[in-house]
Amino acid sequence: MNIPGYRIEKEIAHGGMATVYLAVQESLDRPVALKVMAPALAADRSFGERFLKEARTVARLNHPNILAVYDVGVSGHHYYLAMELVPGGDLKQRIRQEALPPQDALAIARQMALALGYAHEEGFVHRDVKPENILFRKDGTAVLSDFGIAKAVGSGTKMTGTGMSIGTPHYMSPEQAQGLSSLDGRSDLYSLGVVLHEMLTGQVPFDADNTVGIAMQHVQAPVPRLPQSLGKLQPLLERLLAKDPEQRYQNAGELVQAIDDALAGKLPVSAPKPAAQKTQVLKAEEPTPSGKGSGLKWALGGALLAAVLVGGFL
Repeated sequence: MNIPGYRIEKEIAHGGMATVYLAVQESLDRPVALKVMAPALAADRSFGERFLKEARTVARLNHPNILAVYDVGVSGHHYYLAMELVPGGDLKQRIRQEALPPQDALAIARQMALALGYAHEEGFVHRDVKPENILFRKDGTAVLSDFGIAKAVGSGTKMTGTGMSIGTPHYMSPEQAQGLSSLDGRSDLYSLGVVLHEMLTGQVPFDADNTVGIAMQHVQAPVPRLPQSLGKLQPLLERLLAKDPEQRYQNAGELVQAIDDALAGKLPVSAPKPAAQKTQVLKAEEPTPSGKGSGLKWALGGALLAAVLVGGFL
């Protein structure tokens, strides 16, 4: 494969939608991570638009905790994206080794909250916050990558079709799992809460044998209790993982303050309990008019099938 202006050294990551190569940007003699869309997907114009949308989105975001994008283009049938090369691996690799010390987990969560807060202020929701998308520079700085499924808030763009959920099932917010079209930054904060739980315990808070089961837990299951040694952080997680967005931290700035308090040894403040859950949560077990089972379950099944198809945009 030949991409004008780049000398490809080796493959460093491969996924269903793209391959990432270590390459040299010849004009600047600069090493980069060159992300190239899979040829089969590039033949579909909608996928090409989505890929280019990722690049243009990230290129507009200039923040120390967001992965930098240098260049984007099309060469023949190859859509490509040249990005900052970060050598420190990703958070998923670190979690596989062992759960992180609370101070480290909170420090990483704080950096991600700062990145998300900036992106939200610029009008973007990430929609796929997960450990694989949190990378580390040589100095240990955490950076958020892959805004490939980010969507300008209020833009009305539907790159994946009406009612299609985007994201990764284990890290979806309840509103995302239900396929709701109007998501805001509080959905990203929920996903970051899932990541924080996984950093602290080595396990995601909600799991099941299938994606529908995972989605149902996001919508209905209570937040698992942390081990006793981490009990002081339970209120913070309860707030991040609240089913109702109104009961979460309302913006990343509130979360950063809560993390700073936790790092200083202060107990996080729990959100006030709502008088009643939203109707869509309370009625999750009601049968459909046809009596053939939960309408929510069918809706979640469709939403999560879409998530499996388009989530994890490597």
